[in-house]
Amino acid sequence: MASNRSRRVALASLFGVLILVSMGFLPAPTSDFLIIIEAFFLALSFLVVGKGGATYTGFVAGLLLTAVNISFPPLDFIFAVFFGVLVDVTCLAFGAKNGPEARTARLTAAMTVSTGVIGFVAYYTTAVLTNIVPNQIGLDATILVFGVVSGAAGGYIAARVWNKYLKSRF
Repeated sequence: MASNRSRRVALASLFGVLILVSMGFLPAPTSDFLIIIEAFFLALSFLVVGKGGATYTGFVAGLLLTAVNISFPPLDFIFAVFFGVLVDVTCLAFGAKNGPEARTARLTAAMTVSTGVIGFVAYYTTAVLTNIVPNQIGLDATILVFGVVSGAAGGYIAARVWNKYLKSRF
């Protein structure tokens, strides 16, 4: 049983590394448009590890992103961990997993809510409260809308991948 737990933690860590590889070396707002990748891996991490899986993956991704993107050191880490916590909380609240089966509609809804909340909080913190990034309403609205749609797509894809290819392995 311990090796199974170790394998799950290793996979969650790998998902954090894959988030870094896919988003970490791109400047904002380009990296913000790739939230589908982060949403996919956080949702998959919840499915693979269970409670706390997305939080752990967010923690690993946040540490790695902070090491690479030194322009916003505490914010990258805080937002990555908060996104992971949101994914875990919304997936549990929506009942996104029933036994070994991922409930596609509920996981999609949970990821939609999570990306919407984290997108709004990140935008409000960086553009309105701290003025770290310019407040351009057209670009900001595009990123928020694209982020929510990407979150939904990431959740949907994660549920499909889990149900079709991975649930029998965990």
